[in-house]
Formats: sequence, C-alpha cells, structure tokens
Amino acid sequence: MKRKSLLLVFALLISGCANPINQRTANNYFIEGESAMQQGNLPHAREMFSRALINARIGHLGPEAEGQVLAKLGRVYGNMCQPDDAEKAFSESISQYSKAYGENSTRLFPLKLELAQHAYDVGRYEKAVTYFDQAFPFGAEMFEQADPAGYSAVMKDYADALSKTGKAEQAKAVLAKASTSESKVGSAKVSKNSAEYVRYPTQCK
Repeated sequence: MKRKSLLLVFALLISGCANPINQRTANNYFIEGESAMQQGNLPHAREMFSRALINARIGHLGPEAEGQVLAKLGRVYGNMCQPDDAEKAFSESISQYSKAYGENSTRLFPLKLELAQHAYDVGRYEKAVTYFDQAFPFGAEMFEQADPAGYSAVMKDYADALSKTGKAEQAKAVLAKASTSESKVGSAKVSKNSAEYVRYPTQCK
C-alpha cells in the first residue's frame, strides 16, 4: 500500500505530454530513493533521486515533478554534509515550483524555509538571514497558526542568525515574536515540525 501511494503521489505531478517510459522509470527511482532515505542509506538515495531527476528532465515530466525530486536531493545532500550541492538543489527546486505555481505561491514556503534551515544549521548565518527573509512573506502567518510551537523554534533560529550577523536589535524583535507564539501553546513542548523543518547534522558546520 505504501509503495502504491508513493507511486501515485509522484505520478500525479506528471504533465500530459510526458514520456510514459521515463515516467515509469522516474517513479521507480523516486520510490527507491524514498526507501533508501528511510533506511538511512543516503548514498543510495542520492543515486536514485539523481536518476529520477534525469528521467524527469528527458521525459518532460514538468517543473513540479523536477522540483519534487530536487527537494529530495537537497535534503539528501544536506544530510551528507554537501552544503553547496544542497543549496543548489533547494534553489533549483524553488525555481521549478515557481514555474509550476507562480512566484508568489504559498507552496514555495516549505522549500524556502528548508533552504533557510539548512543554511542556519551548517553555520552560514548571513545566507540564513537572507533566506529566512525571503521565506517568511510566503507563509509565516499560516505557519504560526498551524504550528505555533514550530514557528517559535524557527524564529529562535532566525533570531540567533541575526545576532550572529550583528543585527542585535532585529534579533530582539524576532525573539519577542517567538515568545508570543510560544505562549500560545502553554506547556506544550516547542519543537520543529518534522514534516516541514528538518534539523541538519551539526557536524556539517
């Protein structure tokens, strides 16, 4: 059932003019990449998603399909401590989703936020500030309403990045927002939403 579900999710992204052979091949590689990620086999996941991307491109599967695979590659690269490759993959994923849904779509928010998260986690604080600034207009309010605890944790990272780049006053203002959001969840544990905000290994710094 899980295998079928993954296949359908990816297949729904395919445009009408897609090459069916490349579509099936890309689906298979994508599913294998997901399985490898779940098992912690990052080198194999990287290989499978890379092959899925090749087939998505030569099969003309469309920008959303390419964007989805690129996002997976970005996450794999990030966890393999290949920050330049991760940043490139996330940026290309955002570009493809922009083509599919428009530059102002809220669908871009999770990707933009993860790009910022990655930059922060690997110690690229200047870039993290830039990417957080670019992400928040696309869905910060929606994120806070849906997950105030996760939003608070994100804002604390943003504030820390601001502080580390000499923007102390801005950092204070952001921390105030984090505290306000945190108060909405009372005694609930403040933690990032694993579905949208994934911590990258500290050894990648």
